[in-house]
Amino acid sequence: MRKILAIFVAKLALWASRLLGYGGTDFPGRLARKIYPAILSDLAANIDEEIFIVTGTNGKTTTTNMIAAMIKEEGYTYVHNAAGANMMGGITTSFIEATNLMGTRHFDYALLEADEANVPLLIKEISPRVVLITNFFADQLDRFGELDHTINLIKDAVRGQDIELVLNADDPLVSHFQNETGLHCWYYGFDQTDYDSPSSTHNREGQFCVFCGHKLRYERYHYAQLGKYYCPECGNSNPRANFIAKNLRMSPAIQFEVNDMEIYSPYQGFYNAYNILAAVSLAKLVGMRDEAVQKAIAKYEPRAGRMEIFNIDSKKTILVLVKNATGFNQTLQMLSQDPASKNLFIALNDNAADGRDISWIWDVDFAFLADKHSRPQHYICSGQRSGDMALRIKYDGLPVDHIHISASLKDGILETLSLPGETAYILSSYTALFACRNILLKLQKQYGSPLTAEQQDQSMLTSS
Repeated sequence: MRKILAIFVAKLALWASRLLGYGGTDFPGRLARKIYPAILSDLAANIDEEIFIVTGTNGKTTTTNMIAAMIKEEGYTYVHNAAGANMMGGITTSFIEATNLMGTRHFDYALLEADEANVPLLIKEISPRVVLITNFFADQLDRFGELDHTINLIKDAVRGQDIELVLNADDPLVSHFQNETGLHCWYYGFDQTDYDSPSSTHNREGQFCVFCGHKLRYERYHYAQLGKYYCPECGNSNPRANFIAKNLRMSPAIQFEVNDMEIYSPYQGFYNAYNILAAVSLAKLVGMRDEAVQKAIAKYEPRAGRMEIFNIDSKKTILVLVKNATGFNQTLQMLSQDPASKNLFIALNDNAADGRDISWIWDVDFAFLADKHSRPQHYICSGQRSGDMALRIKYDGLPVDHIHISASLKDGILETLSLPGETAYILSSYTALFACRNILLKLQKQYGSPLTAEQQDQSMLTSS
């Protein structure tokens, strides 16, 4: 009876929250867990096939959503925290929303994006078959602590479990997982690409060998610490990849082959190429058909600020979540490769969910925008720490008279859209993201119509 009561109250809270215009992604689950603490374990027992967890610093929402698209293409039923609410409350809400009032509805799969710090809590309540880790970068140090702490949290949580791991072979921070957990690990990675560099000024993590502490050497970098590495002291190097991506082309749409399977996506950026590769690797591991994987990736549309595209008064407007230096740098690199005339809006908040410490913005390299032919014409800074962001941009030598501060998100976005230029890039930290998205949705409804997947694809190709 307590389980039924918990489901009823949570469904009611979810309905009321959305009626009032809120997301209702976390609170209903937290409420249900107070009424019946075993609610998540009980509902997870209704998964007939497998449970997959996706975690890591960057890319977990996009990777999880792509895997969900593949599962849907195969015709299976599944539970998925699609809104990206990746803590215990949000994950519980996703199960409650999917089930019936009695909590007896069965599904084939559960696909769960999990915040890194919540992985140990989640594994105590459910039994996943596979845990996929996208990468490890410094992120919200005031919440997670040092990166080693986050890695150890996950490593300790999976040790001794009946779990298989899917790991990024190009990230030197995961090469010790197999040795220290005893689990079977599957690896994915990129072969040499035309976008690699022999050096990197953005390699903040992974500089030292996880086994002996000696400084690593790199033959090439894909980006940040991801690349071809080896330790001259103990011989530690990239694990042999089971899923190897070759012949990467970004024009700006992404194309490559994975173990002889052609992949095409209208997405942009090397970091999204990694997200696609991670999703494809898990799909291949669990036996999904190539045709379903290819079709799902090709028609996948960006969601909720992950390079989501809006059409406002015939202007292409791209919303991107930026939450740490590595992701921000990759976004700026992608932006610099877009030859279209453009303006850049940045909303920076320092709420708890963003991380109170914003010192990471000084690791963002606005020198990516130094080329006057591809850099934005204007920079509009907004959010709670708009002044800090404006100062940061100024220090990289960009034109001061082209840097503006707007206290209001709406006014700043309207200013960005009103300026001459073919494209508006809207970059936002986490707690400003959905406010920015709501503003863009209302403006699109008022002044334009959503771009179809085909139009988005054509727009990207045209801008190249």
